[in-house]
Amino acid sequence: MLDALTTSRADLAEVVARLQERVGGFRILSRVRELFAEERDATGLALQLGGFDRSIIDEARFPDEDGDRVPVLATLPGHPAHEDHLVFHDAQRFSDWIGSDAEHLAKRVFRKGDQKLFIANVNRLPAEDTLGIDLIYHHVNRDSFVLVQYKKMQQMGAGRSEWGYRPDADLDDQLKRMRDVEEACSKLDSTPPLDYRLDPQPCWIKFCKAEQTAPKGDALIGGMYLTREHVEWLRHQPGLATGPKGGEVFGYHTVPRYFDNTTFTQLVQDGWIGTRGKASGIIREQIEASLNGSRSLVFAALIGDEMTQAERTRERRGGSAG
Repeated sequence: MLDALTTSRADLAEVVARLQERVGGFRILSRVRELFAEERDATGLALQLGGFDRSIIDEARFPDEDGDRVPVLATLPGHPAHEDHLVFHDAQRFSDWIGSDAEHLAKRVFRKGDQKLFIANVNRLPAEDTLGIDLIYHHVNRDSFVLVQYKKMQQMGAGRSEWGYRPDADLDDQLKRMRDVEEACSKLDSTPPLDYRLDPQPCWIKFCKAEQTAPKGDALIGGMYLTREHVEWLRHQPGLATGPKGGEVFGYHTVPRYFDNTTFTQLVQDGWIGTRGKASGIIREQIEASLNGSRSLVFAALIGDEMTQAERTRERRGGSAG
């Protein structure tokens, strides 16, 4: 019926598409929207890692399928960056790292009590030349950072019922860069501060489904979080990360253990993962490496002390102890 309506009234096609998106989510049929969805997810993840309300990303306005690329932050209405002196000073420090030569650039500062979260969406290339999304999250007070690289899983198998990512030369290059980053971090961590980590390495990969519809509301894209080391370990284990025909595949059906959005967020928030020690110089280098490597970047920096895990637990329980 809808086909008949839009055939007889071509001018209604866009209206019908918008109504369908409001009910069923945003369709992702173009590279522009695919990158926007990933950038939206990384922006929401950055807000969540900082303990901020991520519901604002529900207001992000997806570009038209055949439209121009636009940063997620630039589409959020009614949420201007704070312009007081201290916030501007902090934001300018990170802006200097990012530069102003990006083709698409948007920056915002969010504030909650004594905490400030600077987020920037940065990309220098058109959509068709951009390989993917990186999220770099920097906790200023800890001088700690986490790097998350997005990898898209495609439908495969009989009936296309499974989702998986097949490693390629691009992944090999990125894993090498991650190893170099972690070696540099390890040298800075030679005299560890009094800040225990389950894993002090920064590099993670988020394998997520290449869905044709973006999640509704402020939901994050479901996915598997694996450390760089875990990915390389799986690649050398017979029977793991292996598809039915013997090829390498990373998917829910081949990777037995991984972190989801909830677990990963909790570990970052509580300081169980991420670098420790002097990481600022490495962050600047990774921003440049992401942009020079044809990747889009979501950079976030949290300024100010977070609540401890115990304090957050008491808050969730309405102030009761235990």
